Amino acid sequence: MIPIQDMNIMFIMFRKGGRLSRNVKFMYKGRELDIVDRFTYLGIVFTPGGSFSKTFDALSGQALKAVFRLKSCISKYPCISIKHRLDLFDKLIYPVLSYGSEIWGLSNSLQIERIHLRFCKELLGVRLQTQKNFVYGELGRTSLLCKRSINVIRYWLKIVTMDTVKYVKLMYDKLCMHLKENPHFKSWAYNVRQLLQALGFNDVWLSQGVGDINLFLNMFKRRATDNYIQIWQSELRESSRARNYVHVSFFELQPYLCNVNITKYRYALSRLRMSSHMLSIETGRWHKPTATPYNERTCLFCNTLEDEYHFLLECQLYAELREMYIKPYYFKRRNMFKLIELMTSQKAVVNRNLAMYVHKAFELRKTFHMYYE
Repeated sequence: MIPIQDMNIMFIMFRKGGRLSRNVKFMYKGRELDIVDRFTYLGIVFTPGGSFSKTFDALSGQALKAVFRLKSCISKYPCISIKHRLDLFDKLIYPVLSYGSEIWGLSNSLQIERIHLRFCKELLGVRLQTQKNFVYGELGRTSLLCKRSINVIRYWLKIVTMDTVKYVKLMYDKLCMHLKENPHFKSWAYNVRQLLQALGFNDVWLSQGVGDINLFLNMFKRRATDNYIQIWQSELRESSRARNYVHVSFFELQPYLCNVNITKYRYALSRLRMSSHMLSIETGRWHKPTATPYNERTCLFCNTLEDEYHFLLECQLYAELREMYIKPYYFKRRNMFKLIELMTSQKAVVNRNLAMYVHKAFELRKTFHMYYE
């Protein structure tokens, strides 16, 4: 035990900004307290401005170490499915990333979301620059912000049912009183109110509680997920990169991710679906100093627009591969409906053959371009 008089007592002064005057001193039992710019308590990093950014940095750093350990363990068992890998993330990594999220969970933390997104991209084998809504749609996953909102509401329901003598309840009542006087002042209570109103639960906020908590939480989770999917669909419709993906996507774990067991083939199909490839339709975007006009992103072999449709069903460079791996039904009298049917098939044999075609066609295209570019 360390005697209290020998302990180094630290002090943090919360303020909105600016430098602390050198003349400011705080004393305790005749001793001057050390004023620090951050303090960690129960894993949460407090700073003078009240920002949680340092907490996000700390949690993402801890989660990154956990991800490395998880990947090291998974590498010993390559047959683990994508679904089970995601379950492991949710059970082992997400608790680290969401620690204390009942308080800060409605903050949009890029550091924390980046850990989740990178893990998902590595599962799919796509480039880090791949559009995030493609990745979430392919795996049927919402952002961590959406998941954390459920933690916040669960904690809010716990607070409103607490005894009025509890410190947490007293502080919450103070926040609510302040919110009535200053409706636009941002606080934890303000964020909870905004979230409930955005999802159509304003009556729940006004009544400050619900009857059956478990029933409401299930309803809230469903509505929060549905709202996220609606935003996801809207973003796809507005994205110029999603010309193909918007036709072949539906928000759930895609069947081919379970049906295609050979990693390199599954990666190839993921890259084609999510525009994480080297076809001209995509590489034309990267051309410097200005992007290549859409209609000029042509196939080197056919001199026509090289998009996913052309790559799968038209280009004669891959005619032999197409005969081997794709049924004539799809490329004889081809049309967009048949492309969608091919890329959204839930049949394992169709998924596997398509994935093999895409992988081998990518390799052939790479060889062809090496000689003729």
